[in-house]
Amino acid sequence: MEKHSDIELFKKVQARDSRAFDQLMREYSPELNNFILRIVSNTEDAQDILQDTFVRVWEKSHQFKGKSSVKTWIFRIAINLAYTHLKRRKRWSFSVIEDFKALVSGSDPVKATEKEFDATLLEKSLVFLTPRQHSVVVARIYKDLPFAQISEALGCSENAAKVHFHEGKKRIETYIKKQVG
Repeated sequence: MEKHSDIELFKKVQARDSRAFDQLMREYSPELNNFILRIVSNTEDAQDILQDTFVRVWEKSHQFKGKSSVKTWIFRIAINLAYTHLKRRKRWSFSVIEDFKALVSGSDPVKATEKEFDATLLEKSLVFLTPRQHSVVVARIYKDLPFAQISEALGCSENAAKVHFHEGKKRIETYIKKQVG
């Protein structure tokens, strides 16, 4: 199948073209799965939410009006499903230990221990963020998304996304300062 722009591909999905839908899933699944995993901290849950996201995309494709990009619309569905999942689980955390362990050099055990300690502190601090702060921090820091795209995905203004980010950073800093002394 030749490469199509997202909107052309999505128009085919809206016309119930299963090949186009398969292509859409192949294109978005890796990035979307990583994004969901950062929110829910569990590989199996992330896979379930990813599948549910694409089921919703297929079922609700007729509701896409083109007011945002296809990517933003799909990510918004995933964020909403992840929120719902976390509300049911009553937890708001995700693991960043693996990301930080990848940075740890085995050559200096003292530095390695310090980096593990920092990663653990950061992981624990994220639990204290509100759902919006959590999503914005993950999207901004780990996905390097611009505030305009984050705000569109969350359904808030760009300024609100910036406020959530800065408030989240403050909460993280406060927690780490308390722990370190």
